[in-house]
Amino acid sequence: MDIVVTIPKHEYTNDDRETKDFLETEGSCQFWVFKSRKPAKLAVGDRVHFVKNGRVESSMKVIEIRENVVQVCNTTGRSWGGRCIVFMNDLQYHETIIESKGFQGFRYKWWGDNDDID
Repeated sequence: MDIVVTIPKHEYTNDDRETKDFLETEGSCQFWVFKSRKPAKLAVGDRVHFVKNGRVESSMKVIEIRENVVQVCNTTGRSWGGRCIVFMNDLQYHETIIESKGFQGFRYKWWGDNDDID
């Protein structure tokens, strides 16, 4: 089941850099860390949708889920660890505007497929 997460405002610059590197590096992927709990209904093949600038801006397809690991970001050099790390590719931007206030943690996708980019 697809989930939705919020990119914190203080991470916008890093997110832009990471996305640029992802788009310029063939075969690369990005990851998202869940520090305290793994989304139970999330599976490989689902999508993670990202809230940024007050709206659901983009999504990526889950290609792997690892639990209790540490991952280093190739762009920033920072190490990230937590309950699980979700690795993703297939970046798609939402054309339909789905407004959303930021939130912590994750939520399951709440809009219908007619509003989606898939």
